[in-house]
Parts: sequence; C-alpha cells; structure tokens
Amino acid sequence: MMTRVLARLLFAGALPLATCQIVSAETPAPAAVRVALAPVVVDRMSGVAWGAMVEECNEIWAREGIALTWSGSGSSAGADVVLPLVFDHRQVRTHDTEDGDAFGVTLFAGRSQRILVSIARARAVIGRRHGLADSSDAMTLDIAMGTLLGRVVAHEIGHALLLTLAHATHGLMQASWDVARIERGDWEFTLEDAARIRRRLQPHDVDRVLVARSDP
Repeated sequence: MMTRVLARLLFAGALPLATCQIVSAETPAPAAVRVALAPVVVDRMSGVAWGAMVEECNEIWAREGIALTWSGSGSSAGADVVLPLVFDHRQVRTHDTEDGDAFGVTLFAGRSQRILVSIARARAVIGRRHGLADSSDAMTLDIAMGTLLGRVVAHEIGHALLLTLAHATHGLMQASWDVARIERGDWEFTLEDAARIRRRLQPHDVDRVLVARSDP
C-alpha cells in the first residue's frame, strides 16, 4: 500500500522574511532542466491572472536553471519531469486537515507527486486589498492574484522536485508567508535550498554554477 503524505503552504499575517540577491556570473549556465506542468483548472480565474501566474512562476524557477512548460492537454514530450497541477479548492480543503488556510498542498503517493492549489484562498487574501493588492482597479487585483498564485505554485514545485515535505526558515520554501511584502528576496530560494535543487536535478553541473546570495 502506498503511503500518502502532503506538504502545505499557509498564509501568515506577518513574518520576518530574509532578503536574498542573485549576482550574475560569467560562467556559462548548464542546460536547463525541463519540467512540464500538466494543469487541470476546476476553479475559475481570469486570463490576466493566469498570465501573471505563469510569468511569476517561470521567472522564479528560471533563476535556478529550471525551464517550465504549461502543457495542458498538449504533449509533454522531452520533459525531464511531468507534474500534475490541479486548481481545485475542494481538493485543497480535503487534504488541508490542520487549520484550513493553506494556499496549496503537494501530495506524495509512492514515486508520484500531485500539486493542488486553491484559487479561492488566493482571491480571499487579495480581496483584503493591502500590500500586494493595494488597489481598487480590477486588472491590478487580477495581476496581484496571479502573482501570488505563481509564488504558491513555485513553492509547491519545490516540494515535488526535491521530494521533501521540509520547509525552510525563510525565503520561498518557508511554511508561511507575509503576502503583503513584495521584496524579490522574499520569493527566492535560500542559498541552501538552491544548492539542494542543483544537487538533485543537475548533479553534474553544480560545481560550474556560480550563484552568490546574501543570507542572514
């Protein structure tokens, strides 16, 4: 019998977050690892929000040498990893058995992983209209929601690719966020997490990649 476990991402009202910075390097980057997301959208979201989500998530992972595609029903041929991605608030609520405020969860069953994300919970946070969503303009709010969802999906991909439920103390892979903050470093991997990603997915190239960060 396969044992199913999950990782969950929560919303926190206010947490101290670390600031990280990427310093460009002259060393040629290794070939990108190709990850195909296979999204199933049960809950509704606008095209503007979807575009902002994809752009934000792709940018976060591109900095770590991971190229994402959002294949839908199309082909994922040539991908190194394929991850099911389901936008379904009811499924998130079913698997979020603790306090019921997770944006997303990652399920592990044997060697397979599945990411669940709640659009409704992201919309509720953006609806408070502070920080990232300090606006009354509908398009601005859609972009803010998409940006938040892009960070949620990026976080859950981290669990799925690294095959771990563990959370970091700060940065993208921490368990809870203050979504009112928008500094870039709040949504990057820590030095330790970045190294783990490369060891796991690019074992032959890790020594050729020069990434400098200022962690506390």
